[in-house]
Amino acid sequence: MRRLPLLTTAATCAALTVPAAAQAVHKTFKTPTGKIQCAYYDVEGAFQIRCDLLFLNDRAVVLKTSGKARKEHVYDAVGDPKGKTLAYGSVTRYGAFECTSRRTGLTCKSRKTGHGFTVSKESQQVF
Repeated sequence: MRRLPLLTTAATCAALTVPAAAQAVHKTFKTPTGKIQCAYYDVEGAFQIRCDLLFLNDRAVVLKTSGKARKEHVYDAVGDPKGKTLAYGSVTRYGAFECTSRRTGLTCKSRKTGHGFTVSKESQQVF
């Protein structure tokens, strides 16, 4: 009977000692309308930003740490309706990425490569 609390405590301590680099990074944000929901996260050691375009069926734009952004057909969702709202005129930075919310759309770009995307209901451009 006394071993169960000890094992539980040991497991909890082991979980807390995982190096920060090994812990998953997943930060979400969205536009004020909620129609564009984004996440900054790690995929196999490389960070990326993906924005799901809820006004287009199963479409997203993805920007990785290298190369141009691209539009993708997706089968899952990375956004969170409860994620941080990026107010119009605001800028947020995650790693090498910078995203700016405007009434005309959302622009995310890599500060290292200059590649990125600008998306709105009316237009989706990658560069």
